[in-house]
Amino acid sequence: MGQVFWKFLLAFWGALILAGTLVWAVNEVSRSTAEEPKHVWIGPQLRLVLGSAQLMMDSGGIKLLGDVLQRWEEDPMSRDKILLLNSKGEDYLQRDVPDNWAELLKEQPEYQVQDKSGQSWFLLAVPRHEFLLEWLRSGRGMMATNSQPAQRFGEHNRPHGPPPDGERFAGKTAADAPLADQGPPAEPRGMAARGSMPMPPVWFHPVFLLAAILGTSLLVSFWLAWYFASPVRQLKQALQSLASDHWLTQLGPKVTGRRDEFGAVARSFNDMAKSVEQAISGQRRLLHDVSHEFRSPLARLQILVGLARQTPTESAMVLDKVEAETQKLNALVEEILTLSRLESGAAAVKLQQVDLLELLESVAEDGRLEALAQQKQLLVQAGAAVLVQADPDLLYRALENLIRNAIKFTPADSMVTVELQQQEQQVHIIISDQGSGVAQQDLAMLAKPFFRGHSKKEGVGLGLSIAKRAVESCGGKLTLQNCYAASGLVCGFQAVISLPLS
Repeated sequence: MGQVFWKFLLAFWGALILAGTLVWAVNEVSRSTAEEPKHVWIGPQLRLVLGSAQLMMDSGGIKLLGDVLQRWEEDPMSRDKILLLNSKGEDYLQRDVPDNWAELLKEQPEYQVQDKSGQSWFLLAVPRHEFLLEWLRSGRGMMATNSQPAQRFGEHNRPHGPPPDGERFAGKTAADAPLADQGPPAEPRGMAARGSMPMPPVWFHPVFLLAAILGTSLLVSFWLAWYFASPVRQLKQALQSLASDHWLTQLGPKVTGRRDEFGAVARSFNDMAKSVEQAISGQRRLLHDVSHEFRSPLARLQILVGLARQTPTESAMVLDKVEAETQKLNALVEEILTLSRLESGAAAVKLQQVDLLELLESVAEDGRLEALAQQKQLLVQAGAAVLVQADPDLLYRALENLIRNAIKFTPADSMVTVELQQQEQQVHIIISDQGSGVAQQDLAMLAKPFFRGHSKKEGVGLGLSIAKRAVESCGGKLTLQNCYAASGLVCGFQAVISLPLS
């Protein structure tokens, strides 16, 4: 596992810890600043209890309503408490009342009930700030062992005996006095004591929820870290292989088959490795071919020099052959320099209006002589003159390479045709021979520098590369393809130059 794995995993868990710390801090701040309870949101469950208060008052009096509120108070899942206040702000169950009770009542004015004597009581919902701590203590079976009600934080349990006279509510009869004057409220019939109150299911307990969250987060974070670190690790190993001159290193389908950025990077890496391998192989082949091409003329030059020294009378013939060999060497050097300039962008492209028909005839004139010397024919089929924006020297070089290449590979007693076709805003120059074509797997490689495929012909594999880059420098496109007969067999090879019209 690399550094990316641990960085991702630590970042994931750091985010969880930070979120938990912020939640804890907010809870602590809210508890420390909540000396006076704020207005609570009245949810459906709380609204049902508050809305049913008058019905409970009519059916069982204030004693039944007090019993229900006491049950609500003891429910471990209740997040708020409901105070039953008289006009003086005193709670029926003698619980602590916030100092701002009058302001809170203005926000809940509709929850007001009347007892049989006509006295008004107000129901006020306030938040329990110790709710989280109470919830943590309400584990499954924990409260079932306590038979006596526990005292709540911030509240005073009502004493079992009557309060002192000074604490009684004035202006009420014994029948309508608060529960504090009549002793503790009796448990409603049909309801279990708090000690036997059913606890929430175990999956509601925060310890279980926390364990589930942490466990799930751990599994997901490990899977995510592995998912993102695995392709990076494989890419690192592949790059190390490239550094060790293993240029055919390829990433497997598990990485290249991914439909994300890692898959795109892996596919680009494979393409890059192939291109690098082909370039290095081409350079090695170039060194071999160039050395071979240079060696033969140089060897012949040495022989001719020796012959001139031995037979001075043949010096004129020897000088002619020396000149021919020198021209071959010069042509080879020129091809290499031309390709280098086109690839590097150093070649100055001078676009101007070019008459394609005139340019084709000029190239074909030299091509016909070469074809006749090999018992082959060259035919140019063109109509009216067509003008294009191009560099005449580069386009001439491209056409010359393509036509000479077609003459080289077409068999004896066959024909090479050059057609000039105009279609909408483009013109196409189609050069076709009647040779055996090119293997399908080699078609995409033909325009690569130094690629010669399985050809046994002379050359270093630069002609098509120079032609392709020359055409592209003129804003055109070169397409290389096989010709097929009606039977589906290969009947030749085609090079198509497409140029935009002026």
